[in-house]
Amino acid sequence: MEAARRAVHDGHHDGGGVMRYPRTGRRAVVAAVALALLAGGQLAVEQPASAVPAKSPAKTTPAEWGAHCGSGALGLDKDTVQLAPTLSRDRNPDGSPVAYTPDTRGTYTPIVMVHGWTGSDTHDDAGKGAFSHRIDLTANRLSTVTTTRSLIGQFQSLPGAAVFTFDYHPYSARWVDDAHLGPALGKVIDCLYQASGQKVIVVGHSMGGLITRYAATHHGVSGADRSAEISTVVTFGTPETGSVAALLTEAGADVGAETNDVLAVVRTILAVCGRLTTGDIETGTLCDRLPPPVRAFESQAGQALRTGSAELRALKPWPRSIFVDALGGHTRFEVRDRGWFALPWSTTSVDTGDLVVTAGSAFQGADSTRAISCAYQLSAVRGATDALGLTFKQVSKADVAEVPLKLLFSACIHPDLMRSIELTNEALGAVSDDIASRQPVTAASLLSAPVPAACGHRAGKLVDGKQPGIPETQGMMQLSWVDSARSRSDLLTFGDLNADGRGDAATALFCTAGGVSWPEIIAFYGHGPTLIGSVSLSSINLPGREPGENAVVHRLRYADGGVLAQWSTQQDGDPGASATLDYTATLRWDGHAVVASGLTATTERGTVDRFLNALRAHDTAVASALAAPGVGAEAADRFRTSADALAAEPTCYGPNGDFPPSAQGLADIGGPQYVEAQRYCLLPTSAEGGTYVVLGITKTGFQRWRVSSVTVV
Repeated sequence: MEAARRAVHDGHHDGGGVMRYPRTGRRAVVAAVALALLAGGQLAVEQPASAVPAKSPAKTTPAEWGAHCGSGALGLDKDTVQLAPTLSRDRNPDGSPVAYTPDTRGTYTPIVMVHGWTGSDTHDDAGKGAFSHRIDLTANRLSTVTTTRSLIGQFQSLPGAAVFTFDYHPYSARWVDDAHLGPALGKVIDCLYQASGQKVIVVGHSMGGLITRYAATHHGVSGADRSAEISTVVTFGTPETGSVAALLTEAGADVGAETNDVLAVVRTILAVCGRLTTGDIETGTLCDRLPPPVRAFESQAGQALRTGSAELRALKPWPRSIFVDALGGHTRFEVRDRGWFALPWSTTSVDTGDLVVTAGSAFQGADSTRAISCAYQLSAVRGATDALGLTFKQVSKADVAEVPLKLLFSACIHPDLMRSIELTNEALGAVSDDIASRQPVTAASLLSAPVPAACGHRAGKLVDGKQPGIPETQGMMQLSWVDSARSRSDLLTFGDLNADGRGDAATALFCTAGGVSWPEIIAFYGHGPTLIGSVSLSSINLPGREPGENAVVHRLRYADGGVLAQWSTQQDGDPGASATLDYTATLRWDGHAVVASGLTATTERGTVDRFLNALRAHDTAVASALAAPGVGAEAADRFRTSADALAAEPTCYGPNGDFPPSAQGLADIGGPQYVEAQRYCLLPTSAEGGTYVVLGITKTGFQRWRVSSVTVV
């Protein structure tokens, strides 16, 4: 870019030969500058590296992906696809060199960098690629930048990032639908997606964003578009609806050509070079003596980039499922106010975007946007007034527009957006969030997970597995497996719960309030971790069953996109500390809530029925296996004198149940009929000396019971 600025200032181009411009030809020179900005400031031609032949089908590392998806393997001619090398000049904040490292899964996510019109992005020590310059600019005039790496180096420092460059420089004067641009990028995305098994992230500058948009909206290996292959796109100054600068420079050259012979010749040269560069940016003619954006001024791409072009209107909108983060600049000029009653220092603020692309164009169709602002003073009187204000400390430096020459080194203009610390940090955040979202939820990450409002407590975030800020007298909220004798592996399970292909988790939450425990909660967590949804076990019951005061999780297991949950709760007549009803259900996320299906209940009745059937069949061995030692034989003797009871249907009660009058006091400690058990099953009898044969039932585990006693009341 500096070469283009010198060419304008000194009247020569970077090729070494002098090209003198008469005063009347300055409009053409301005056109060259604007087109240089549109191109991203890349004036030097990068020769594509030789294609690397494809290796074996086993593609397990980014280097192997790069070889398999290179230009030679995909038949991309002079396009260059490269796994960006780590350079010694790119350093981490601690001074260590950046290096590729896998994510927590032990894998990498492909990130493809796509440069702008007539530029290049091959990453090497020369540092001329669009994303290879050190990040050294800021829109904040009160701060300085000390970053020690480029944008590519910044991405390379992320665990799990594998940065690839797609360099289409030889064909960069063509429009995005050319086989070497959008379709070629599409092939690279298809290949990296299949080789890595990961959705691809794309970062594009200027026309690179439009090339990405073309690739994203056309048929790939996964369907009618590539929405299943691309997760995030970050754009820097992409002219989604066109470049006003390109349109204005064309109009300026046309108007000048009508009135000036020199401009007419320049316009003719631009037209001829435009046709030649459409074939190859390196024409082999005198056009190559011009900077690339100038020689491509009248190329296919140069014309298509102009606001309102038919080519831009033909592009399809971004697929909805691809997250687009658009970055751009606001360059504001303070221009002297020419109104009738304006004072000499009065100015009007004019926003010119990044001087090439307006904010409205750069942000069209994006899901998220970030802009930085820079202000420049074009009023000499207002500039002097501001200088006095600074001298006498009446205004802050941050509130005063800079002089125009500062514009040559601005974070807000088109070619230097990738040098802005504010915008590159936003890009880093978007890419980092995307990679982080692919990581599985871990038990450790859940220790600081968000929790829903429950038990009368507000929603909050855990610290070391417990929700802070709840007074001890008001209860608690925590992960059920923290400070618990129960096994964490039973209360926590992992799997893809929301069908996004990422690792999620389901866990039990335990809360108390009012001095008692409340039914436990099953919470689904996604990356972050974020709370996908939750359900209180008190809300899941079979028809006719009342919710119990407690519900305690026995086990959670992931299966086929859902969670097989097992838990115990109260039956009618159970005391609060007891849980004799065992539920099993499959919990799933339906996009709106956690819902239960396949709910089944297990009580003591199954064991009781098997016990009685064994006695009816005179199978004492089976009956004894279902009872405490000696109880099976005792029951067999009892039923010999109460045969009618053996034939009867049992009715079971909890200790707090509404017993028949003749069985009152059966479960009362110290009462005359006290029998210690968790449930009591009564079988009516007319035998002398009693009204009921009572089986005492004790729970020995989830869905496991035994007959612990037999008596007559």
